[in-house]
Amino acid sequence: MRAVPSTDGSPGQLAAWSSSDDELTEALWRKFSETAKALFSVLIDNPGTKFNGDELGRLLDLPAGKQSVAGVLGWPGRHCQAAGRPWLWAWDYAEGENARYWMTDEVADLFRPARARWGGRPQEERLSP
Repeated sequence: MRAVPSTDGSPGQLAAWSSSDDELTEALWRKFSETAKALFSVLIDNPGTKFNGDELGRLLDLPAGKQSVAGVLGWPGRHCQAAGRPWLWAWDYAEGENARYWMTDEVADLFRPARARWGGRPQEERLSP
């Protein structure tokens, strides 16, 4: 199992997501709020596509845009860390811009079956930011 640095700066390593995490992804997905499931569905259905917080806020009708996105990600981040895994989303800051969020193909493939089994809003078509 590959280790990755902790996402919150705490000491230690977290185990990378792997194909053997079926039960873990389902357990985590069931803990996520409906809004978090909707946000992750956008990322699952568009792996590798980077969305900034304002774009996600508009797509999901979040009242405070990028600030709402940051709030939505709080508990899922805690749940992932408690499970010994890194956040299921990736993020960066483009030069002079706000945070951008995406999901890798590998992580999207792991969470897609959990969404299918336990609910969540799949996007009807792939979105462009």
